[in-house]
Amino acid sequence: MLPFYKKVAYGMGRFGSSFLLTLTGLTAFWIYGTVFEISWFLDGIALAASYLVIGLTHWFTGYYSDTVESRWGRRKPFVIIGAPGLAITGFLLFVPNWFINTGDPALELTVFGYYLLMICLFKFFYAFLLTAFQAWMPEITNADERPLVSSMQNTANWIANGLGVVLGFMTPLLFLAGPPPGLSTIGFTIVIVIAIITVLFYLPSIAFIREKSDIVIPKRSLREETATVMKNPTYVRWIIVVGFLSFSFSAITTQIVGYAQTVLLLTSMEQILPPAIALLVSIIIFLFIWLKALKKYGKGRLMLYSLFVLAAIMAMTPFLGVLTGVLSNVVVASLYFIPLAACMAVYYLMKYIVPADIIQVDELASGVNRAGIYEGFMGVPLNIFQAVSAFLLGWFMEYSVTSTGNTLFGYLWWGPLFAPFLLVAALILRKTDIDPDFEALKTQHGSGSTSGTEESPVAESSENE
Repeated sequence: MLPFYKKVAYGMGRFGSSFLLTLTGLTAFWIYGTVFEISWFLDGIALAASYLVIGLTHWFTGYYSDTVESRWGRRKPFVIIGAPGLAITGFLLFVPNWFINTGDPALELTVFGYYLLMICLFKFFYAFLLTAFQAWMPEITNADERPLVSSMQNTANWIANGLGVVLGFMTPLLFLAGPPPGLSTIGFTIVIVIAIITVLFYLPSIAFIREKSDIVIPKRSLREETATVMKNPTYVRWIIVVGFLSFSFSAITTQIVGYAQTVLLLTSMEQILPPAIALLVSIIIFLFIWLKALKKYGKGRLMLYSLFVLAAIMAMTPFLGVLTGVLSNVVVASLYFIPLAACMAVYYLMKYIVPADIIQVDELASGVNRAGIYEGFMGVPLNIFQAVSAFLLGWFMEYSVTSTGNTLFGYLWWGPLFAPFLLVAALILRKTDIDPDFEALKTQHGSGSTSGTEESPVAESSENE
């Protein structure tokens, strides 16, 4: 049995990295396009490249962290290197003005190069760290312990995501106009504290966690294992569904800060905090509502409804500005963010639960657990979808500037541009079974065998949520 303090040590690890990823995901595109004034097209290229980096890193780390042998075990070397790497690159992403005169238009390509390097390194270290960290759980816990450890980890992750959202909305208030533009003293303090927390919250795991001594290191071919999981039709359809969903969802997270500033006119702390808190509280509340609803309606129906609602929400972006002439912009933003949060909560749940179910179904049928390659390879196509989304968004914002002279058109109409992809996801989801009958499968195939292999760290938590 894992002592309670070690359960806490492992469960708290995700907090800092999730906080930092949420913050950069919400703000990096806006910061470099608005504060540091590189072209939106270049902004989109850098963001797209970072998605490709994180996808490939997930894939290779998933495979190699299954097979590496060291005195510290399979996963810990990735955590030791990844945590400080993530913290340092995450911090440096916010301070290009320390190294470059960002107020000089002639240095735009230099600023772009810095942004490209830092955001790609940041995404690399995130995937390098988290893929191994998530796959660590089966090697440090027993089956009876995982529900508690998973709940600790999910709670830390959800709180971090929520706080990251709130701080993301406040980001425009944390920068000074310059010249040259850069973080204010308060902004610098907040970012450096988050970076330090990221490392500190992984230190207990590094110090106290030890893998079990009887783990057999599997010897598998990356090519053959990838080919095997790609023969799973449910897995392939799910990748496509979430690919189109994340295509639109990544546009939401990328644009929401600029949209709140430019269209909803949330430009002061008093205006930003109520909608941001409404979004945070709604995400947390709806996470628990949907957990209860899953048992009654099933994952497929719940997710299908959320896709249609989210498409309608995105299609409304050109019209909310008109409503601010009738109602307070704070009220309009709050009313808009609550259903948005409800749909975000469905996505946050499904992206963990459904892959875990697919992994378990395959394990019951084959007697072999391929959690590492299933989780790792999924990042490749999903991040390709998001890379294309970032490229399209960068082009669209640049088109807005060149054709109208400002970004207002882009912030108004990005929603209708990306909403149809959610309907494509819904169409494919209707033909995808994401509600397997595990009792029938266990009867058909037996309990499966995981001898010499690892178990899915997420399957346990999803079954018990």
